[in-house]
Amino acid sequence: MHRLSRTREEQTRENQAGFRPGRGCIDHIFTLRQILEHRHTFRRPTIVIFLDLKAAFDSVDRKVLWQCLTVKGVPRKYIALIKALYSNSRSRVRAYGELSSELVTTSGVRQGCPLSPFLFNFIIDMLMEVSLTERSDLGIDLLPGNNLMDLEYADDIVLLGEDADKMQSLLNTLSSNLRMFGMRFAPAKCKMLLQDWTTSTPNLVIGSEVIEHVDHFTYLGSCISTNGLIGDEISARIRKARAAFADLHHLWRRRDIRLSTKGRVYCSSVRSVLLYGSETWPIRVEDMKRLTAFDHRCLRSLSHVRWFNKVSNVDVRRRVLGKEGKSIDEAIKLHRLRWLGHVLRMPNHRLPRRALLADIGSGWKRASGGQTKTWHQSMKSLTVKLSQVGRCRLPGWGPRDSRNQWLETIGDMAQNRCQWRRCIQSL
Repeated sequence: MHRLSRTREEQTRENQAGFRPGRGCIDHIFTLRQILEHRHTFRRPTIVIFLDLKAAFDSVDRKVLWQCLTVKGVPRKYIALIKALYSNSRSRVRAYGELSSELVTTSGVRQGCPLSPFLFNFIIDMLMEVSLTERSDLGIDLLPGNNLMDLEYADDIVLLGEDADKMQSLLNTLSSNLRMFGMRFAPAKCKMLLQDWTTSTPNLVIGSEVIEHVDHFTYLGSCISTNGLIGDEISARIRKARAAFADLHHLWRRRDIRLSTKGRVYCSSVRSVLLYGSETWPIRVEDMKRLTAFDHRCLRSLSHVRWFNKVSNVDVRRRVLGKEGKSIDEAIKLHRLRWLGHVLRMPNHRLPRRALLADIGSGWKRASGGQTKTWHQSMKSLTVKLSQVGRCRLPGWGPRDSRNQWLETIGDMAQNRCQWRRCIQSL
């Protein structure tokens, strides 16, 4: 498995982040948010299509899988071993305490097998390569001559574009090729986002079913909206964190458990749910107030301190989380600064870095009137103190400096993890 993974990692498309070391959901969430924020700033029309496959792992054509492994250069002896693992595979179903007769399975990858995600990535990569061959006219511009057409996390596929006719052509190609691989789309679960779309809503179809148009979509656990705001995401995070807090109500009620122990459980089970994806948030003051209010309410509840006890929120937090316990705004700031350093240390070909450094297209102009504050702008404001070194002022934060010059300046700081850790602690 390890030897196969090393060979496979060199060939895997950068667009695929699922089941790969050093990559996760946050990579694609950040990439998609950065693209939509950047294009929204200049009011560029954007189509985002979220595709869902029906029983993807169970319907892969195994003959096509062996062909994919051969084309990708997997040694024959490894292919033979994998074929032996799948030969003569049978299944039985348990229902009402009884087992059915044996069923011969000739398609799909084995559920629960550590090798299955690895094999499934071969199929998705080959599908996208075949479908996107010689389609350089599709996608959206990140850097001059550098288009991004798709994002994949296992079988979660996102298509990006700005022309409805070309997107429909790509959907037709994908649907046709998908049948060759033994799989098919689930049209009812596929959704379409339109950002800054000024013409009539296009009717994009998969087969004979029209893709539903929505204003927000939950992608990899994070709510993506077309208006560049995270109000819907904050509401969803609070709902899920409230449910996680309620599930542990029996623990919070017990007075024989130390507050410090409850605090550790709270941070690992509730705060982690509340702050999922916070690295990517272009957070506003009103969003922070909502998160802080929820956090304080939970801390007071588990420590049995009521509002009429006249104990400040800071004191309650110190009782539960200790003197080093961070408030919500401090935790979010730390998450975002750590993520910024992580992205700046990435190689140039990585998608999060390319999205962060996305260039302004020719002829693009900012829309008149007020602008929605983006993650890029909020991080620039947050790191402005790093521009002051003694009496000198580093370039990047001035009104006439280029858009990404501040990133180039702190990029050198971020390369050294220890130095970056000291820098963010000073902010």
